[in-house]
Amino acid sequence: MSDSISYVVLQFSDLEGQLKAMVVPCRPAHNLEDLESDPVVQEGSSVDGSSVAGLASVEASDLRLKPDPSTLVELPYTARRLAAVMCWVQRKEDIDLGKFHDLDGRAVLQKVYDRYLPDGMHLRVKTEPEFFFLTADGELLDEGQYADTYPACPAQDTLLEIATAAQEMGIGVRVAHHEVGTAQHEIELEFSDARKMADSILRFKNLARALALEDGIDVTFMPKLFPDVAGSGLHCHLQLWKEDENLFGGDTQGELSDTAKSFLAGLMEHAPAITAIANSTINSYKRLVPHHEAPVYISWGYRNRTALIRVPLFTTPEKAAIEFRSPDMMTNPYLLFAAIIVAGMDGVENSAEPPEPLTQDIF
Repeated sequence: MSDSISYVVLQFSDLEGQLKAMVVPCRPAHNLEDLESDPVVQEGSSVDGSSVAGLASVEASDLRLKPDPSTLVELPYTARRLAAVMCWVQRKEDIDLGKFHDLDGRAVLQKVYDRYLPDGMHLRVKTEPEFFFLTADGELLDEGQYADTYPACPAQDTLLEIATAAQEMGIGVRVAHHEVGTAQHEIELEFSDARKMADSILRFKNLARALALEDGIDVTFMPKLFPDVAGSGLHCHLQLWKEDENLFGGDTQGELSDTAKSFLAGLMEHAPAITAIANSTINSYKRLVPHHEAPVYISWGYRNRTALIRVPLFTTPEKAAIEFRSPDMMTNPYLLFAAIIVAGMDGVENSAEPPEPLTQDIF
């Protein structure tokens, strides 16, 4: 087998937030730098949009994948050396105009950035993808509990293989651990720009499944696997930055700024609409029940894990964040972050004020 990279995986998202790809040959390259000028990375490839959920109808199906070279990586989990690049979706008639397809979630998020986050503002997000390891027969892999380690967590090597591969692909990892649920695990992805985080979530789900498969393990991101077992969410920690300043940090230690509270109020005002995107399957609502650390009521509080929005403890303004706890891994992350930005900035623009924070267990 050649030591060179001879194929590029052109990755993109469907409407449901599932990773799709076209694999295209390229000039043999020894590294990513040699590959950046390749016509495949510069020009992309055609794709039948009508065969991808939510992209196009059959009578207008000719679309183009336009690579984003800043996302070029080498896949660390394939036998053959493969490069991968995230792509925008374009209608062919819009290529010369530089316009992206209106139904491309990646483009939707960029449009929201352009309209709602001017003057060097950007949303930074840290996420907590939760998932279950299952046997080939669909049974829970272990009987471990929160923070259990090997041998109570027999798939620890697989968990760390996934975390390592994520880092090799430029996805920051903060911590990997066994979660509360039986056979449930989490790999926390470090703060990054929301646009990069959306790409990272799609890639993370794919690499987790690929590496677990090699070890004879199945991975499911299903929000509620069993009624009596904790559900799997995608808690999103949010920070609004303007250049090098975190706008959520207040003047008093551990307190949010007025901007953060208005952003939070916007999320609460538009929570029902966000939920349609954040929790996009029937199974999603089986997770949103009391007593399993999943939110049920539109509420917020400092360090309160029963609320929809939690403010984690922080000691410096740079670390101030709010945690939006309802999303799950079935969401389309591009549309989720777009909705969060629009809702939050609506609160900021109108100087919205949230209700008093809740301190009690609201279940």
